[in-house]
Amino acid sequence: MKNALVVILIHVILVQISFAQSKPPKDPLEDSIAFYQNIRKFDRVVLFAELWMENVKKQKGEESVEYGAALITLGSAKMRSGKSQNVEAMLQQGLNIQRKAVGDYHQSVAAAYYSLGHYYFHTGNFIKADSLYSKMLDINKSVPFTQHPFPEEVYNNIALVNMQAGNYSRAEAFYLKAEEYGKKRLPEDDPFFAMFLYNNLGILYSETGNFQKAELYLLKALESKKKILKENHPELGRAYNNLANVYVQLGNRSKAVPLHLKGLEIRKKALGEKHPDVAESIQNVASIYSEQGLYAKSIELALEALQIYLVDTVINKMNIANSYNTLGELYNQMGDFAIAETMFLKVINLWKREDWELGPVVAFTYQYLGDMYMKVGRKVTSDSCFNKSMSIRKKMVSEDHPDLGNLNLLLGVSNWAYGSLPKAEPFMFRAWKNQHAQIQRYFPFLSDNEKENFLAQLTKDFDNLKAFCVSREKSRPEVTGDLYDHQLATKALLLSSSAKWKHRIKTAGDVKLNRHFDEWTVNQNRLSKLLQSTDSTERAGIDTIRTKTEKMEKELSLRSENFARLAERKPNTWLQVQKTLKPGEAAIEIIRTRKFGIEKTVTDTSDPKKPIYKIKGLTDTIQYAFLIVKPESKFPEMVLLKNGNDLEGNSFKRYQNAIKRKVAESDSYIQFWEKIGVKLGTVKTIYISPDGVYNNLNINTLLNPKTKKYLLEEKDIRMVTVTKDLIHQQKPEENNKLANLVGFPSYYKTSSIQAVASSERKSPELLYNLDIGLSENLAELPGTKEEVEKIAQFLIAKGWEVQNFTGGKALEESIKESYKPRLLHIATHGFFQPDTTPGNNPLLRSGLMLTGAGSTLKGYKSDQSEDGILTAYEAMNLNLDNTDLVVLSACETGLGEIKNGEGVYGLQRAFKVAGAKSIIMSLWKVDDAATQELMVSFYKHWLSATNGSKRQAFLKAQKELKAKYPNPYYWGAFVMVGE
Repeated sequence: MKNALVVILIHVILVQISFAQSKPPKDPLEDSIAFYQNIRKFDRVVLFAELWMENVKKQKGEESVEYGAALITLGSAKMRSGKSQNVEAMLQQGLNIQRKAVGDYHQSVAAAYYSLGHYYFHTGNFIKADSLYSKMLDINKSVPFTQHPFPEEVYNNIALVNMQAGNYSRAEAFYLKAEEYGKKRLPEDDPFFAMFLYNNLGILYSETGNFQKAELYLLKALESKKKILKENHPELGRAYNNLANVYVQLGNRSKAVPLHLKGLEIRKKALGEKHPDVAESIQNVASIYSEQGLYAKSIELALEALQIYLVDTVINKMNIANSYNTLGELYNQMGDFAIAETMFLKVINLWKREDWELGPVVAFTYQYLGDMYMKVGRKVTSDSCFNKSMSIRKKMVSEDHPDLGNLNLLLGVSNWAYGSLPKAEPFMFRAWKNQHAQIQRYFPFLSDNEKENFLAQLTKDFDNLKAFCVSREKSRPEVTGDLYDHQLATKALLLSSSAKWKHRIKTAGDVKLNRHFDEWTVNQNRLSKLLQSTDSTERAGIDTIRTKTEKMEKELSLRSENFARLAERKPNTWLQVQKTLKPGEAAIEIIRTRKFGIEKTVTDTSDPKKPIYKIKGLTDTIQYAFLIVKPESKFPEMVLLKNGNDLEGNSFKRYQNAIKRKVAESDSYIQFWEKIGVKLGTVKTIYISPDGVYNNLNINTLLNPKTKKYLLEEKDIRMVTVTKDLIHQQKPEENNKLANLVGFPSYYKTSSIQAVASSERKSPELLYNLDIGLSENLAELPGTKEEVEKIAQFLIAKGWEVQNFTGGKALEESIKESYKPRLLHIATHGFFQPDTTPGNNPLLRSGLMLTGAGSTLKGYKSDQSEDGILTAYEAMNLNLDNTDLVVLSACETGLGEIKNGEGVYGLQRAFKVAGAKSIIMSLWKVDDAATQELMVSFYKHWLSATNGSKRQAFLKAQKELKAKYPNPYYWGAFVMVGE
């Protein structure tokens, strides 16, 4: 999950506890000390503490309780200001004076134990720190103080030490104790919660992988701090930093980056350029540059942070170790392995020189070091490092923690790289199990966008596992069963997740929840319009409405999980798919994967010998694995097409050109299908779940060079989103006979607008950022009027309730107001505009043109009505629950941006998310007359069929059209997905 650089810099807060006895009011010096402690100006605290110590020394003597307290105050202030010289001795002297003066069980002694423990905590000696905090806790239990220490603060500090030592379960127990006592004694808005407890609990849950709780507590800490602190208080900077780290671990860089930058800005203003907290933020920003591949800039910032920490090597030991790890991983990624090794060994040596517990920092050091040794060919050393890291982390976290999954994957890849596939397999499969557990654990509380970001982090891991199974198949063919099961669990995961939570909400029967969902829908539609707008004033509100909408969505998603049956959480298997198959049928999962081999060659310029290393990993060579399941299969049979790059390049271009030019060619059959056809033999009916380039071609249009027949004539090919759909087939609601038909829109609302629009545009900007021939008018499609009217006649004759929207009634509103029709048929212009710009949502670049769309594109826009362009982004929010069929009778409605493993991001996906069971859509620009004939023929066959099979009706319609128009350009543009 995180081979990308992740900076593990967890800055925590210890509460400064006051153990003062009842005594006369403080002198002005003590008041000044307290004031500057509260605003974290520790240089000023040191100044006044030195003056106070000298006064006490003269007035009370060096053996007085007051002098001991002054030493402790001065030592603590020096430590917090980054000046560690003589601090340990000063604190120990203060403790000895207190014990001698008042005995072992006294408030003053407890304060001294705390301060000395605080020192050991910051210098990384967690064992000593824990021992001293425990003594402080014993005093609290044993002595009935007149003014006793605050128990919630004591428990908070003990928890902190345990957390940094990696004793997470013990840390959580103490934090919860702190929360329990705090809620009994303190008001809800007491600074203790925001400044300490919420912050620290958030960090703990982040470390243990419970990101839901981590985000919850850190958001509470941030909001509370905003209320009680000034705008540029350093604790606000800390709050932004800690929350950003959670989003980094969830893969949500778009949220993390501005938070890290905001935290850095605040800390610089409040603390100056050279404070350790500023260094922490600088290092986190460095990690952002690293992920963007800007290594030189990242190293520059990481070195800047290190120099700040090196000012005091005692207090900043942990931070220095983290800095070396950060730099080591940067050099490792750049191929400067000699320097990287030096950095990592510095961390190991720091730990060896001290009596420290091995904590998370060292665990990551061994992991990074192991990765580096693997790259340079030192497998034994590499595996030893990975195992050391694993041993440390296993003591701290659960088996489903992301760190353990990542370590298992590294050990698997290491053995794979050196040719030992049998040894690699258990590690690869443990990593696989870990990743599935993460998905189950984190998905429920994430918004759709956050789910996509989180899954993107796992993509490379998934790619490794798929490629491994493909490599392993020759020696252990049954591994294909595991690969098939993985596909069932992860393919179209985002699509099914989004559809499921919405379906559960809408069918839960919870009035309050439905109201909440309706409110979310209103906000989501508003956000959609803002995203499409080019008006800078309107777009200024995007971030606010997006934040609100996403928060509501996360709550709804989590609530929907409460309605999920336990059975739904059980993963589907290929054996279940097999049970649905009849004799003569087969199910195929197509998997786009990359070949494992020499990923790149690196010259280590940091080594005087300049050695050259061949780094093994996933290469740019694309392969397509076809996993075929038949009723008699002992395990899925694999057909591997090794020429994936050619399939996606020259072969697909050849296929497209043949379609456009209306010429017959059979090379596409040979390239895309021949080997699969041989393996299938006499199998007649085939359920196929496509991936990669297979989303963009119609397999039925491939011409067999031997038989001179198209696959349409030889096989019954049925496209499905994922073959587990065969397990969960739903019968249509026979009683629902509502059909909404939309066609022949009036693209220009009035003839005067059309006349003006044909010669000029009102706005110089491209609305929606679309460039779809705006110099020309949207041509009317008279064939769609006839198409819709004929279909309406067929439906009415069969007793359907038909709502027919044509001309001026073919509005965007007509579709958005559709409520669970069994059939939705839309005949108009469709569009998809490719754009590889990062962050440019493909669902905003595909859609349908309805009434008023032409006016909108020419710059005439009304705030009183919809704009006539239904984007895929908007279509996701239609209420099509249990809609049996959506027909998109328009050009290129099946196109979109292909995301491997998730399918096509376009109208197809949008209508699936909205609830449609089956979709008929087009893959290229269609002929108006031929389309009308195909659609009319389809409905005639479907409505007259005794078994009501849409699939068979569609097949008959295509064959009839083929008899009249033999070339696939006419009959092959449309495909059906579903049923």
